[in-house]
Amino acid sequence: MRKMVQTEQILNALKNCYDPEIPVNIVDLGLIYDLKVENDSVYVKMTLTAPGCPAHTFLKEQVEQELLKVPGVKNAQVEIVWDPPWTPDRMSDAAREQLGWSATPVASLPMDMKPLKTGSEQQGEDGSIILVNPRGEAYAVSKHEHMIWTLCDGTRSVERVVEELANTLGAQPEQIRTQVVEIIDAMIRVGLLTNPDEFVQIDIA
Repeated sequence: MRKMVQTEQILNALKNCYDPEIPVNIVDLGLIYDLKVENDSVYVKMTLTAPGCPAHTFLKEQVEQELLKVPGVKNAQVEIVWDPPWTPDRMSDAAREQLGWSATPVASLPMDMKPLKTGSEQQGEDGSIILVNPRGEAYAVSKHEHMIWTLCDGTRSVERVVEELANTLGAQPEQIRTQVVEIIDAMIRVGLLTNPDEFVQIDIA
């Protein structure tokens, strides 16, 4: 008697795959849009965190390899889709906790706020990017997170940062706005960015 492949087995296998830009597995990151198991075949429809991600071919192959390791799976098909675009609200609470983000999505930041980067940047021995806040606390960041930190020079509003990053990635601002806002919020909370408006004193005497 052939043992049926269980969806739970597939999801556990997919948790061995990680987005190259974010150190969270693709299941908790919310990249899996659809999953079907038919006899010994598995079909997965998934996305990536940003359109045009150069690692999509590598990640697709990695997912297929992990699926074929599951006992009973002989065929694995993975399709990368961009619609609907991924947003951070698809992440699990475990993923948010791992990244140091709030357990629930950030409602909003003032889009006209002009965040200012603080601290310094370093390069890890493995080539990773590390940001160090004024307290000396170090945080490994992805390439996109580093781009956001760099753009926050105190002259650009949050909306302007979204627009410039979207232009660089070849995406629409609405596709990445929520993600950028959450990253900026997280960086403010850990001291990698400041809100200059909080320190403006108005003399009304």
